[in-house]
Amino acid sequence: MVNKLVFENIFIILGIMVITGIAVGLTSSFFGVGGSFIMAPVMMFCFETFMGASPQISPFVAFGTNMAIVVPTALSGVYKHIKETKKNDLKFPYIHYLNFAIPVGLGSLTGAIFAFILFSNFRAQAGLILKTLYGIYCIIGAYNYVSTKPKPINSLPELHKIKSYTSGFSSGFLAHFIGIGGGIIYLSVLNTLLEIPIQTAVTMSLATMVVGSSIGFISFLILGYNDSIINASQYPIFSVGWFNLLAFLGIGISSIIFAQFGSILTRKISPKKFKILLAIVYIYIGIRLIINGIFLI
Repeated sequence: MVNKLVFENIFIILGIMVITGIAVGLTSSFFGVGGSFIMAPVMMFCFETFMGASPQISPFVAFGTNMAIVVPTALSGVYKHIKETKKNDLKFPYIHYLNFAIPVGLGSLTGAIFAFILFSNFRAQAGLILKTLYGIYCIIGAYNYVSTKPKPINSLPELHKIKSYTSGFSSGFLAHFIGIGGGIIYLSVLNTLLEIPIQTAVTMSLATMVVGSSIGFISFLILGYNDSIINASQYPIFSVGWFNLLAFLGIGISSIIFAQFGSILTRKISPKKFKILLAIVYIYIGIRLIINGIFLI
């Protein structure tokens, strides 16, 4: 019955997912974020409406698939960003990146494990509360973008290893406990806390998502594997653990292609205007998370 429902609506499902992938690719490489605030709700809708998934299961599969899609999309964006950077005689700050991205990887693994422990013990309320707090964080982040003076694109601060390690680990933990790509967190930390210029922070954020989301995706795939076998009827078709192949292909292919265009647009906008656009995105995500969290709690 479920399989019949899927195949009857396959063109609708793929159409929705391809359009979503285009939006994700442009948004991801333009803002340096993962696009989970676009992907996750769309996937949950498709999983529950067309693919027979349980409302209790679909968020986990959406989060795991979201992180899997982020990896190739971010790689596509990073490649184009670095190419554009070289045209402007600028270099990618590999030392700053490594001192932030490696702790993010460790934090991502820890966050995914904590998410599994909490959710497997029926403590979903903790996740909802954390999402609400994250929504508040987004509003604060929006204020920081508007209020702080943009830094010159060709300037880099002195590397502070302890600050990079602690902020990287915390960012990775929070991102993958919630189940998002993490760019929305990494970008604000890189720009406001570590004082990386905004266009450079976008490239670093995308590159960091490759590390964090790879670990997060593999963790979600493994942690959800047994449950996806035991409770297969509650999962959307084509799921392995907390990962869905159909959504990955439907959203992922178009997002990879269109990530090439967003990175070009980033360099065309002044840092001041770019930070205002980022603030608008953060306010939207923050309000949405706060409202959803309050109602669900």
